[in-house]
Amino acid sequence: MELIVGVNFNSSSAVTEGIFLDGDYCLDHSSIGIPVHPLQYRAIGVIQGIYEPLENTLTKGIITTADNSTFETVLLGKTISAVKNHVDLNEVQNWVVYPHIVPELDRIHLQVAGIFVVNNTNNNYLPPNYFSIRGEVIYSSKKEQKVIVKICKNDSLSSKRISFFKLELTGKIPDHTIKHFYSFSVFLEGQKLIIKKYIDLGLIAVNF
Repeated sequence: MELIVGVNFNSSSAVTEGIFLDGDYCLDHSSIGIPVHPLQYRAIGVIQGIYEPLENTLTKGIITTADNSTFETVLLGKTISAVKNHVDLNEVQNWVVYPHIVPELDRIHLQVAGIFVVNNTNNNYLPPNYFSIRGEVIYSSKKEQKVIVKICKNDSLSSKRISFFKLELTGKIPDHTIKHFYSFSVFLEGQKLIIKKYIDLGLIAVNF
């Protein structure tokens, strides 16, 4: 898979249609880059859909996926030029996106950081609508099948001003894991981020 613009990833893995087993949902899939630090925060994924810009603007629009789910979307940085000059907006594309929750709407909002072009020479397939979510667990309920993760936006927790956002995941993890750092492999289904795999990387010592 070739990245047109936006993020420097390490692999040429392909996004394809087909049957995917749990083993395909590995943690920190190489197609979207291996974390540079064990406790690196991030929320990033690749979804398949058609982007339709809003009237009179290219940078804001709606991505519609195969199940007819729609997501308000903005294009970031150099992605704007790539979409304008190299992308057929009538075709389904593999969008590299950062997910955020709009609190007042309780819906997922996407920021597009890049576009992948599929290269079928590699068998290390990335499942459709795969996301890597890494951060601090601040709420977990097996009864509700809900996990809320706090994700730091800064490269380092030593920064004087630290900003963060929260994502709600659907699924169950063990009890007594609040303030633990988790790495999740999830997939997007409708407006829900469904947990497929996870690993507990331990208690976070820094409070913010």
